[in-house]
Amino acid sequence: MKYIIQYNKIKAFVLTMNVLLLFSGGLMAQSKEKPADIPKLKIAVEAHPGDIKVHRAFVNAMRKDSAGLVKQYEKWMQQFPAAAAVPFAFGEFYTNQESPAARPFLLKAVGLNPKLAAAWEELSTDAERWGDFKAANEYLAKAVAAAPNNPDYIYYYNNSFENSDPEKYYRLNMEMVKQFPKSQRSAQAIYWLAFKETDVEKKTALYEKLRTDFPLTKFSWSVYAMTEYFDLLLSTDPARALQLSNELMKLPGLDGENKKELERAMKIATQLRSVQQLLAANKPEEASKILAEVKSRKWSSQSQTVALLKATASSNSGHTQQAYDSLLVCYVKTPVTPVKEALLTYADKLGKNKDAVDAEIWKKLSTDAKQASFTFDSYMSGNNISLKDYKGKVVLLTFWFPGCGPCRGEFPHFERVLKQFNGTPVSYVGVNVARDQDAYVVPFMKSSGYSFTALKDNEAKRNNLEVRGAPSNYLIDQEGRIIFHSFMIQNREEELMLQEMISLLLKHPAS
Repeated sequence: MKYIIQYNKIKAFVLTMNVLLLFSGGLMAQSKEKPADIPKLKIAVEAHPGDIKVHRAFVNAMRKDSAGLVKQYEKWMQQFPAAAAVPFAFGEFYTNQESPAARPFLLKAVGLNPKLAAAWEELSTDAERWGDFKAANEYLAKAVAAAPNNPDYIYYYNNSFENSDPEKYYRLNMEMVKQFPKSQRSAQAIYWLAFKETDVEKKTALYEKLRTDFPLTKFSWSVYAMTEYFDLLLSTDPARALQLSNELMKLPGLDGENKKELERAMKIATQLRSVQQLLAANKPEEASKILAEVKSRKWSSQSQTVALLKATASSNSGHTQQAYDSLLVCYVKTPVTPVKEALLTYADKLGKNKDAVDAEIWKKLSTDAKQASFTFDSYMSGNNISLKDYKGKVVLLTFWFPGCGPCRGEFPHFERVLKQFNGTPVSYVGVNVARDQDAYVVPFMKSSGYSFTALKDNEAKRNNLEVRGAPSNYLIDQEGRIIFHSFMIQNREEELMLQEMISLLLKHPAS
């Protein structure tokens, strides 16, 4: 059986939106120009070659004729050699195409106009794809210097310290929030600080700041945050979760879908509050009846909260084996610490030691696990590498590409986890699925310092390794079987989950 670690759909949506904002450049701000507009837009560019907005409109109208666009900009670069907007538009076109061709045009643009902040930001994006994070940071610093009152560039610059200097990352973002209290970027910064925070009190304070300082009717990031805040409260304080959902219901302008979701949230909060009261009153059977009716939101932490309460109610009713069995199923789907601790508690009551629990976990994990296989070429050595070469090793396998922001964002989390397994049979493999970005890969590996083995994707030479998007992650056991897949690692809690997943596989070497 393959067990899937699903991540919260809303979290995935938020991450996608964040990446679009960070990496899509000017295209996000453009209107929907059509090919029919090309003649008049060409005239506009030639009348105003320094106008970036006009260039972006022209590029958008030409989006289906890349060859024609390239030919046109080659002419304009000769025709308007002093206009920084011309090479900038050309370079921005290439960065939006995630093309290694972007850099010389962007450098030419800032050479002509060092105050062109948008070009510095595009250079930073391009440097990330080359794995040159130091240059990416320096380019963002220049963007901020060129446009010190633009919260977009400040936000990007602050985020460049997330992995290298977390304290500075936090401090700079909080300073930005004070400087730009009405900016969506400030709300976005608080959202991600809350998402990555591990201390419950600090996390709660950040969510409360979003709720009070960034009204949900004006700030979309506050809307995203309240979903996760509600789930947090549901596990720690259902009464407060109910209060929160009641407060949100009173907001003006709620559409039908949002109102329906809040009504569902109120129902589950009411149910879990009643469950806690019944358990405190030693009425576990009645609590179990309510829990049987609870419909937790799929792909959220609600399911874990409900599973733990169901196990408590079962155990308090004298059905400890039932409590143990239910948490065993929950744990192999999502191997997180709270579930493991509760599972071991019930195991102890049943007279099972830790080794017996581990054996039962592994039996469930490995039942019907599918065999993986791949044969890819290595970027660094040129050698042909197969999954068979990793026999006897646990393999963390990620399908990525240099232009993938979420992929690059995930790599530092993988690296931190894998440092915990130095000296163990664990291998880390990254397969580039965007072969038109091959030129980035070797420089990326040399500059980034990341430890994975970089391979070239060949869909015809991989089995049972479906790639629906990037990143697509797999954890393969020492016999080459897929045990976990479809997980993303974006914060400390998820790092601990991956650490536990790898530990589970290491306990069972290949036969």
